[in-house]
Amino acid sequence: MQVVELYINNTRVDLFKDESLTITDSIINAKDVAKVFTAFSQQFSLPASSTNNQIFKHYYNWNITVGSFDARVRVSAILKLNGVDYKIGKVKLNSVAMRDNKAYSYKIVFYGQTITLNEILGEDKLANLDSLDPENIIYNAANIKAGLQLDPSVAGNDLITPLITHTKRLFYDSGSHAANDPRGTGNLYYHGGTVDYHGVLYSDLKYAIRIHRLIQAIETQYPTIVFSTDFFNTTNAAYHGLFMWLHRKSGGVGNGDQVETFPNSVTGWTSGASGVWSSMTSASTLTVNSEFEAYSNTNTLLELSIVTSDTTNSYQAEIFKDGQSVSVGTYTGSKTLSSTSSGGDFGAPSQAAGEWTVVITVTTAIAFTGCKWTVRNQETSSDPVETDAFQLASTFTASDNFEFIVKLQTPDIKIIDFLTALFKMFNLIAYVKADGSIYVDTLDNFYATSTTYDITKYVDVKTSSVDVALPYREIKFQFEGLQTFLAAQYEQLQVQEWGTEYYSTSTNLDGGIYEVKIPFEHMLFERLVNLNDVSGDTLTTAQYGYSVNDNQQSYIGKPLVFYPILKTGGGTTSISFLNTATERVQLTSYNIPSNSVSLTAATSTANINFGNMVNEFTGLTNFTGTLFNNYYNNYISNLFLESSRIVRVTAFLPLSIVLNYTLADILVISGKQYRINSLNINLINNKTQIELITI
Repeated sequence: MQVVELYINNTRVDLFKDESLTITDSIINAKDVAKVFTAFSQQFSLPASSTNNQIFKHYYNWNITVGSFDARVRVSAILKLNGVDYKIGKVKLNSVAMRDNKAYSYKIVFYGQTITLNEILGEDKLANLDSLDPENIIYNAANIKAGLQLDPSVAGNDLITPLITHTKRLFYDSGSHAANDPRGTGNLYYHGGTVDYHGVLYSDLKYAIRIHRLIQAIETQYPTIVFSTDFFNTTNAAYHGLFMWLHRKSGGVGNGDQVETFPNSVTGWTSGASGVWSSMTSASTLTVNSEFEAYSNTNTLLELSIVTSDTTNSYQAEIFKDGQSVSVGTYTGSKTLSSTSSGGDFGAPSQAAGEWTVVITVTTAIAFTGCKWTVRNQETSSDPVETDAFQLASTFTASDNFEFIVKLQTPDIKIIDFLTALFKMFNLIAYVKADGSIYVDTLDNFYATSTTYDITKYVDVKTSSVDVALPYREIKFQFEGLQTFLAAQYEQLQVQEWGTEYYSTSTNLDGGIYEVKIPFEHMLFERLVNLNDVSGDTLTTAQYGYSVNDNQQSYIGKPLVFYPILKTGGGTTSISFLNTATERVQLTSYNIPSNSVSLTAATSTANINFGNMVNEFTGLTNFTGTLFNNYYNNYISNLFLESSRIVRVTAFLPLSIVLNYTLADILVISGKQYRINSLNINLINNKTQIELITI
C-alpha cells in the first residue's frame, strides 16, 4: 500500500480510507484534439470532515451566500504518491451527499493537467481571430499583383496571392490574341501589342494565408493555448509551406463579401441641431430614440439626402438598420431617400427606432459633396416642427478599393474543426506538458521518445485476454471537399476520388470500412499547355486552380489548403496580368498552387494527397511522400498484420514506473514488446488494467 494524498489549493484534504482512486490514460484520447488531455481520475468521494468542510466552505448550506465555494469553476489540485508529486491538475465539485440532513461526503472529479480546447474555443470561428488584423490589406490590382509575386518560402511572407480563380477558366494560347475570343479573356499568353486585352484580371484572384499564421493567431487570441514547436515550426516544410485560400463566398471579392463591417461606410457626421429625437452615437451611426415612433403626423419623417455633382458614374447606396439591410438601390447623381408615414423608401417612422448606417459602393471613385440625415417630428398639426440634422463635415469620396479584412474573409469554419482537420491530416498527437504548453507532434515522432520497461514480473498471469487488433477490412483516407470541376472529373474518369487512399492488406479480410475524412477542400490543379501547339504537348510553367463545380459555376466548397510555389527565373513562362480590363502587364514570376511541397521529387516527395497520385505539374507518380505514407503507415500497417493483437493484462506496477511512464513507452512481457493503448491505475495499490497493442 502506498500513501495517496490530495491537495486542493495547497491544503491537504481528508480521504476515505477505503476510497479507490483510479487514473486513466489512453493514446486514443491523446489523439483527440478536441479533448487534449493527459490523465484524469474517475469521480470519487471525500468525507465531510471539518477540514473538507472548510475547503468547500460548507457548500451544502445554501444559506451561505457571501464567500461561498464556487462549484462552477475548477480549483488547483495536486495528487501525491508517497510524498512525491504525481499529477498536477484541477478539481471540480459535483455534489454533496447528505445523511439525516447532515453533510456526509463530497463528490469530486480530479482532472489531470488538462486543456479542453472545446471549452476554450467554444463555437468561435476563424473569423473571430482579431489578432489577424495586422494582415489586413487593401484589395486592389497593385497588392494582388505583389502577392502573386511574393516568395512564400520566405518566413514572414504570410499573405500571398495564388493563381487560383473563383470563376474564370484560364488557358494559354500563343496563337489567339483577340479580345472577343469566345473562350473569354482568360488567355494567359502575353503579347506585345497595344490592343486585345486578355489575361488574368486582378479581381479573378483572392489572397491566401499561411496556416502557421493562423496557429499563431489562435495562441494570441487564447493565451491559455500554447502549442509546442515540435511540429508547428518554421523549418517543417510540410507544415510551414501550407496555405489556406481566403475564399469565404463564391464568386469575386467584393464589398458584400465582408462580414460585420462595410467598406465606404459614410462617417464623419456633425450635428446641425439639438438632437431631441436622435443622436450620432458614433462617427457612422445615427441612433433614433424610441419616443420618435409615437407620432405619425405627415411632418414626421426620417430622411437621407446624398449629394454629388457626378452625373456619369453610378453608385449603390445601402441603408442598414441595426445591422440589417432595409434599402438598397443604384443611383446616378444626387438622391434623397426617406421614411414617411406612408412608407417611403425604408419603412414608416413608427419603425425608425434603432441604429442607422449608410454604405456606398462604387466601381469608379465618386466624390460626394454632401450627405445628410434629417429626423423631423411634429406631435400634432398645431405643434411646431422639431428637426434634428446631421451632415458630413466635409466632402466624401467613395473608393472602389476597399480593405480586405483577413479574418472576415477566412473560410466559414470553427477553430476547433480547423485544428481537428490539421491533426487528422498529419496524424498528430497532443498532451499537456508540465509547463502548461501543449505538446504537438506526429504519432511516429511521439513514439520515438519512448522508454522501454520490462513488466513481466509485475503481471498477474491469471487474468488476461487477447482480441483482434482492428475489426476492419479497409481504412479509407480522404478529404471531404472533392467537388471542384477537375477533381469531380477525375473521379468520373478514374472511378476513384482524387487524393484518396484505400488501405488494406487483403481482399479477404472480414469487417467494415473505417473512414478518416478531412473537412478541407482538395483541388486537382491544372498545368496549362500552349493550345497553339497542335500536338498539345508544349507545356507552360503556369499551373492554376479552378474553383467551380461540375457545372462550371463558382463554388464555395470546404476550406482549401495547398502549397504555393513561386515560378521565377529562367524557363518561366511569362503570363498576362490585367490591372484593369484595358491595362495589361507582363509577369515573369507568379505563385502557382500545388499539392506537393516541391515540384522536384529530388528535393521533396512530400504532398497532401493520401494516395499516391500523379503530380499535376510533372505528370509523375514519384511524389511518394503522401499523408498516409509519411504519417499513418507505420501505425496502420502494424494493426493490419496477421500477428497483431490487442492484449489486456493486469499488473501491479512499481512506483518507479507509475511516476515516470508516458503513453509513448514500450512495455515488455516475456520478451514480447507492446505499445500502450490505455492504462487504468488504482493509486492505492497500483493495480493496473493495461490494454496493449503488439508490435
